[in-house]
Amino acid sequence: MAVFRSGLLVLTTPLGSLAPRLAPILTLAARLVNHTLYVHLQPGMSLEGAAQPQASPVQATFEVLDFISTLYSGAKVHTHLDVRILLTNIRTKSAFLPLLPSPVQNLAHPPEVVLTDFQTLDGSQYNPVKQQLERYATSCYSCCPQLSSVLLNPDYGELPVGSLDVPLPSTIRPSSPVARSPKQPVRGYLRGAVGGTFDRLHNAHKVLLSVACILAQEQLVVGVADKDLLKSKLLPELLQPYTERVEHLSEFLVDIKPSLTYDIVPLLDPYGPAGSDPSLEFLVVSEETCRGGMAVNRFRLENDLEELALYQIQLLKDLNHKENEEDKVSSSSFRQRMLGNLLRPPYKQLKILTDIMWPVIAKLTREELDQAVAEGKHVCVIDAAMLLEAGWQNMVHEVWTVVIPETEAVRRIVERDGLSEAAAQSRLQSQMNGQQLVDQSHVVLSTLWEPHITQRQVEKAWALLQKRIHKTPAYDSQ
Repeated sequence: MAVFRSGLLVLTTPLGSLAPRLAPILTLAARLVNHTLYVHLQPGMSLEGAAQPQASPVQATFEVLDFISTLYSGAKVHTHLDVRILLTNIRTKSAFLPLLPSPVQNLAHPPEVVLTDFQTLDGSQYNPVKQQLERYATSCYSCCPQLSSVLLNPDYGELPVGSLDVPLPSTIRPSSPVARSPKQPVRGYLRGAVGGTFDRLHNAHKVLLSVACILAQEQLVVGVADKDLLKSKLLPELLQPYTERVEHLSEFLVDIKPSLTYDIVPLLDPYGPAGSDPSLEFLVVSEETCRGGMAVNRFRLENDLEELALYQIQLLKDLNHKENEEDKVSSSSFRQRMLGNLLRPPYKQLKILTDIMWPVIAKLTREELDQAVAEGKHVCVIDAAMLLEAGWQNMVHEVWTVVIPETEAVRRIVERDGLSEAAAQSRLQSQMNGQQLVDQSHVVLSTLWEPHITQRQVEKAWALLQKRIHKTPAYDSQ
């Protein structure tokens, strides 16, 4: 079976009956695509007949928003897949911009294969349908010259047929006690805003951003937390740099809705542009940032600006979260899972130390290492608090670092050594900070939690090291 790096999944089944079938459809798609899977919603479209299939607008309703959330929620099972739901043909009720013929859209990762859940009338692999699928994909999106098409049914067996009455879990919580109808159209706005840290863009981020992109018809302002707003984050040393987060965010946004103008700005205070820009009309928040959204509106009223329409998105649950991890899909949980993993390739060769502060200690250490190798030892551990400052990283294949927040480090020094907080701060300032250590380390651990949690991290890191030793020539003694 061929496996493709990127693919386009065209869903033609009506959304109400498609939701119960999403899991097997995504599973089948995941077998064929190993990186980026674009999803194009075109319920009711036929791929049979001589006429070229044409993309038609999909009315943006609460059911559509809920379906998008359900699809992203189901996609998190397939961790290797970067799923992106294309919103080009989803239109709000009060769309301000005229409907123009859509040009061929250039995607960041041109699809190599196009898939669909479309069912042929005779239940067979109907070749003209496959040809129509390829023609349709090529007319809408940039694709590789050697594009292949696959009908998920019947090639991969019968998919379960769902009930039309199965309700989707609610994505947007109503602002009033009155229940909304799934078929109720979603209002459109010219300009709006959304904000977050957007570290390691995940499926919960994608739901938040997708709703914002559907609501906005002209411009979307995206605030990305930076500097002081990052200090309270868990394991901030493992956060992606601001420029890297913006790069991934921009690529995703342009992919899913290229017709919008995006203004991606750093968030340096809790209000950001949403608190001061009079042209903005709405703000999308999550359950945990809803209070912040209300604070933004109070701030706007105090400065004679109109309140923003708030859209609160419910969080995606992470049913597989581990101890000390949040029960929602969260970047902080992803950073915790990085602890003990190899962050960068090991040093490939051992070098003789020159121009170091402690040449005698280095010489003795080198002799100890040579003796250990002569005795047949496979792993030697150098426990040195100032290893990086001394330049000893050239003596080893990997640098492992333990990080904790600075406030916790000060507390431990005060408790252990009986120093004042000022003296403890002074001691820390003479050493590399956590971010500098992480930037030069191959494996990161943290003792922020109970000892058995740290033990689990170490055992994981040790097991992964044993695998690397047996598979990688770079660990051979030199």
